[in-house]
Amino acid sequence: MILELDIGNSRIKWRTLAAQGQPAARGRGLRRDLPGEVSWGELLPAQGVRRMRVSNVAGPEVAAHLDRWARDALGIVPEYARATVCIAGVTSGYREPEKLGVDRWLALLAAWQELGRACVIVDAGTAVTVDVLDGSGTHQGGYIVPGLTLMLDALLSGTSGVRLSAGPVASLAAGHCTSDAVLHGCTAMTVALIERTRGGSELPFVLTGGDAELLAPWLAAPSLLRPELVLDGLGLALP
Repeated sequence: MILELDIGNSRIKWRTLAAQGQPAARGRGLRRDLPGEVSWGELLPAQGVRRMRVSNVAGPEVAAHLDRWARDALGIVPEYARATVCIAGVTSGYREPEKLGVDRWLALLAAWQELGRACVIVDAGTAVTVDVLDGSGTHQGGYIVPGLTLMLDALLSGTSGVRLSAGPVASLAAGHCTSDAVLHGCTAMTVALIERTRGGSELPFVLTGGDAELLAPWLAAPSLLRPELVLDGLGLALP
């Protein structure tokens, strides 16, 4: 059985794949709940795992903890995906391809594998990343901006009297109370950036990340929600 991990800035997603490559089980946790290596055993399954594929943007310390747990509990060495120049039909658009975030790279691979056409890939998590693939599978670059929660946190820390959290909004119209003004404004800013990447075209959006469902209703083009897009890319980067 293969165990796949998507270790993000604030959350960890995992799933196991059966012999036929179909997901057998899945789960998630918050990174702040994993201060050290001991907690990996509480989050992840161990029985029957013979291989581990990992996307990690949380840094080398988290990887070191995971390596020790995998060695001691499973007797295996995790395999970490890396951004490269070209693989699975996708060519990096970064001047230094290895510096593209591996989660963004894997999302590009998975989106291209599914659609095989030009599209916009949005990962709406702690940060919102927006990347464009052209019709030949070449990455046209992207944007990185604070996610909805980070934007709200900035307002909370820099102002007084604003107390709210990210959530669904019923409108993007100008708000008639402080909470609506903030939530509508932050959502509208994010939507405007995402829409801008289409440049007036009809490119489809592929959305993933914790806030994807909050943004999808406000996008003009059809949106494909793919909550496991990064995990889907692991099998392409590490076949």
